[in-house]
Amino acid sequence: PSPPLPNTSEKPKVQFPIPWMRRLGRWSQYPFIEQQSAADCGSTSLAMIFQYWGKRLSINTLRNLTGVGRSGASLKNLGKIAESLGFHARPVRASLNSLIEQKNPWIAHWQGDHYVVVYKFADNKLLVADPARGKRLLTRQEFTKGWTGYALLLDPTERLKDLKNEKPSLGNFFGLLLPYKAIAIQIIFTSLLIQLFGIVTPLFTQIILDRVVVNRSLSSLHVFAIGVLLFGIWGIILSGIRQYLLSYLSNRLDLTMISGFIRHALMLPLKFFEDRHVGDIITRVQENQKIQRFIISQVVLAWLDFLMGFIYLGLMLYYNWQLTVLVIAIIPPIALLTLGATPLLRQVSREVFNKAAEQNSSLVETITGINTVKTTASERELRWRWEEHFTGFLNAQFRAQKLGINLQTASSLINSLGSTALLWYGAMLVINGQLTIGQFVAFNMLIGKVLSPILSLSGIWDELQEVIISVERLNDVFGTTPEESPDKPLLVLPAIRGEVNFENVTFRYNSDEDRNTLQNISFKVKPGQTIAIVGRSGSGKSTLVKLLQGLYHPNSGHIWIDGHDISHVSPQSLRSQLGVVPQECFLFSGNIVDNITLYRPEYTLEEVIDVAKLAEAHAFIQSMPLGYNTKVGERGANLSGGQRQRIAIARALLGQPRILILDEATSSLDTESERRFQQNLARLSRDRTTFIIAHRLSTVRNADCILVLERGSIVEQGIHEDLMQQEGLYYHLAQQQLNL
Repeated sequence: PSPPLPNTSEKPKVQFPIPWMRRLGRWSQYPFIEQQSAADCGSTSLAMIFQYWGKRLSINTLRNLTGVGRSGASLKNLGKIAESLGFHARPVRASLNSLIEQKNPWIAHWQGDHYVVVYKFADNKLLVADPARGKRLLTRQEFTKGWTGYALLLDPTERLKDLKNEKPSLGNFFGLLLPYKAIAIQIIFTSLLIQLFGIVTPLFTQIILDRVVVNRSLSSLHVFAIGVLLFGIWGIILSGIRQYLLSYLSNRLDLTMISGFIRHALMLPLKFFEDRHVGDIITRVQENQKIQRFIISQVVLAWLDFLMGFIYLGLMLYYNWQLTVLVIAIIPPIALLTLGATPLLRQVSREVFNKAAEQNSSLVETITGINTVKTTASERELRWRWEEHFTGFLNAQFRAQKLGINLQTASSLINSLGSTALLWYGAMLVINGQLTIGQFVAFNMLIGKVLSPILSLSGIWDELQEVIISVERLNDVFGTTPEESPDKPLLVLPAIRGEVNFENVTFRYNSDEDRNTLQNISFKVKPGQTIAIVGRSGSGKSTLVKLLQGLYHPNSGHIWIDGHDISHVSPQSLRSQLGVVPQECFLFSGNIVDNITLYRPEYTLEEVIDVAKLAEAHAFIQSMPLGYNTKVGERGANLSGGQRQRIAIARALLGQPRILILDEATSSLDTESERRFQQNLARLSRDRTTFIIAHRLSTVRNADCILVLERGSIVEQGIHEDLMQQEGLYYHLAQQQLNL
């Protein structure tokens, strides 16, 4: 995030009632929410402030409001959103001494590219909630070391009371079970039988010890032994059947959830992917599996185990109520240990995860950029950098291991004390004749069946909170409106002729709201014309053609193709009639044919060869041992830049598009290949509208019209000769290239 702009404007403060939730516990009254990605730290900090005041807003909602991109949000934007939602926001630059008396939580700009929430100052320490690391107590020295001096002070107003809470719901995911209710019923039925068979073994054990052994009846012993064996075999068979059904249901739910997730994600606009890192999107796929496991373990199985736990408890009460009370007395300390340890475990697990991600990222960067590492002789420095990250990971892992050992020791101590007490008191009851040895053994066999489901409840609440976070992360995808949906039917564009009309088009990126990227762009193109777009880097050339493809939508103005406003046109029907060669030519790890057709089966090899010849790619493809079946490697690593570009050109020409867009399409070609492609292009452009973006003005001099962009506006337009005579920006750019 960029540094904030100071703002010292004062407004009268409004006393806002302290919500009841803040009176719970000294630590739990200060909320913590983990960021979903590094760019979300500002939105997450704002979400924690809202939750502190009893209002729940999702990170996704706040991200969309603040217009967060990959680089995050500015403190200025955070302040604007907070003001609009019911806070009095004041971005300031101040000393820590001047903010010590601040009663309400505030957001601190941290280490130049991060935000944290400061909840309070007490005992010369600050309670800080870091979206990436959790809640921490920092000394003044530790805090000032990371704080940049910028802060966003937030005081609630009366308008905040009217803000509605968002309630993330699992209901939609539970509905995924409905198509598989028959399997779910079978799982429940087999689980019930397994639990019932679990009662038989303790009962038979009691009878064998109290009656068969006492009476020395070998015939009865054989019968009961066979019975125990049969019930044991049936239990094993049923457990196998249940495991098979659970695996089948799990795989079906994974297929339904993950394929639905991918299907929806691919329908989202380009901006969604530009605002997020690839890793952030991929990790959300794993959230589907976390929700699936929760649905199966808690919705399908947990309630049955819990119900059977009470049945087992009733049987234990039947044997001896004093021993049962002693067993129940063991539950609170173990449950308290679990509840108290879970937040600590989650925090250290989060730290281990983040440190592991850092060292993995460092290693991947080093290996991916090995060519740069070698050519700059930076092996040692890059290794030191990775070792620093790896050491941090090992230290975090060791802290997690120490915590795990301490918790395991405490749990074992409680279990040991409980087991000793049960053994001692049970033996006393047997000696005093209040309990038979068979009843005592059967009672001990039932203890685990009671404790396990009851103690599992202590972790369900925390697991539910984790799942709710997963739901919120998935809602980041499912809550984003797709480009086209049944609820938003769009016109299917008929076969186009290639007439294009830009009418007062203005566009700006959310992350750059103070400056328009394109300003009042207007021009008309007749079918079959060739239009060149030139200008300095950053003038908006590539953005303009992305608007033409419907990848972005103008903030104002209209774009017409053959008289159709493309904002009302199905993006699929539009882009299928465009041929585009982007600046960066991405190749998939298939063969050359797959990369030209993009796995579309309707194209024949003859058509592929035809467009490859037009793109001047056929010769080098034929020179390869496997020809068109040659594997290009990951991202086309086996090909040169010029070869990748020619394959991308062939891909764009496939299907005879009526509008062809070439964005620096020949920048990687050698002079001879570019000359031959230009000759082919002159023939191809006779019956299609062509847009050419190029820095080499030699490639655009024959265009029917040249648009010259400067800072998002068209400053000149015309043919090459006329623009040269005007001696404006185009002439200046041409002269610079001639001087080279």
